[in-house]
Amino acid sequence: MINTIVTDMDGTLLVTKGDAIEARNKALLHDWQNEGNKLFLATGRLDLAILPFIHELEITQPVISCNGGLVRDFTTGEILFKSDMSRETIAAVLEALAPFEADYHVYTTKRILGPSNSGKIAFFNEQNKVLPENEQVPITLTKTPLDVMENDEFPLKILVVEEDDTKRVKLKERLQEFDLSVMSSGKNLIDVMNKGIDKAHGLRYLAERGYLDLAETAAFGDNENDAGMIELAGIGVAMENGIQAAKEKADFITKTNDEGGLADFVRKEILSR
Repeated sequence: MINTIVTDMDGTLLVTKGDAIEARNKALLHDWQNEGNKLFLATGRLDLAILPFIHELEITQPVISCNGGLVRDFTTGEILFKSDMSRETIAAVLEALAPFEADYHVYTTKRILGPSNSGKIAFFNEQNKVLPENEQVPITLTKTPLDVMENDEFPLKILVVEEDDTKRVKLKERLQEFDLSVMSSGKNLIDVMNKGIDKAHGLRYLAERGYLDLAETAAFGDNENDAGMIELAGIGVAMENGIQAAKEKADFITKTNDEGGLADFVRKEILSR
């Protein structure tokens, strides 16, 4: 009996552009919650960058963000769990990125920092133009992120953005020399968190505290950062548009994100039983 859904955002719940919930998924998940079932979001994004979707789906459960580096309850604003990276670690990683002239964003408990209006920062800045003030993504452009971080602000993830495949492979190899968690949340992205941090860690944290029962949970995802979560849940579902590493961990493969694959699977394989 599945009574809990945990879903990735980009490439899974959202349309490919990443700016809207696929319509069939939205309708299904509203009905799902109205029937008394649970819905959790698990994203590589900073949770403050998915506020429109949290509000749109009327999420009441804690949100797993930064690939498990942060779990926050938006009904109270309380941070339930955070795995913040040390300032020394951030400095060392940024120093390693410098010879590659790599673009990067630093996700913290309060905002996203980066050296230029590019990558995800550019995407979020465009979104901010049409979002109400209470849903806008807090962004600071700076070439020295450690100098502007406040004492009560905690860095959770470094996102490296690189379009060139060859260069991205070399970057990932360099970053894997650190004692950190290094994985991909998108074809042009490298996510760097503390060792042992991934969405499966966030999901396990919630299970251990009684928010959900893993045996009664279906997890949906499409990328490397979803693989552990897909494997951990009672039912793991990979998207047809997903990478092979996610599909290998899955019990089932459903239609693509743009075809409402999540909704299609839930209707056919969960609600019909």
